[in-house]
Amino acid sequence: MNELIEKIGSDPTLMLSAAIAVVVLIFVVLVVVVASMRVKVYKDRFVNIKLDNEEKEKRIALLEKELQEMKVQNARNEQSLEQFSDTKKRLTHTETVLSQTQQELAQLQNLQAQTQAQLESTENMYRALQSEHSETRERLESLNEENNKLRVNNARLLMKLEAEERVANHMKQQKIASREKEEDL
Repeated sequence: MNELIEKIGSDPTLMLSAAIAVVVLIFVVLVVVVASMRVKVYKDRFVNIKLDNEEKEKRIALLEKELQEMKVQNARNEQSLEQFSDTKKRLTHTETVLSQTQQELAQLQNLQAQTQAQLESTENMYRALQSEHSETRERLESLNEENNKLRVNNARLLMKLEAEERVANHMKQQKIASREKEEDL
């Protein structure tokens, strides 16, 4: 072992090879550490975006439910208006009943206007949430694409590392074989 260390110390080529091997090893460790840190950062971002999306989906589902309830209420109001119209046709012969019917019609129109305003407000909120949801989905897709690019890059770097390790092992085996030949001579 001491002879090997003395050979490496006295032979500048072996010393250079050993120095290059140490530099390559340090570089590989640095690349692996940096890559793992970037993967962790992107993983954390993905988890945060996923949680954000889940909250927004819950909110959208709640708003959709409220929208359905408003639509049902609107349908009920429209049915009430149709019944009112039928009643109005039947009771047109008396002025008293006509005035009562007109008052009811005015009240129902106010209710319909309020319901329509609420429906439009809810639909505007729904459209805004859909827009926000699609923007969030686009951000998620872009982050997924970036994540996939990083994975491909990591795989490529890993393959390069493995190839360099194979070359280093091959060179080591050749050195050992040449030493054994020299010792045999």
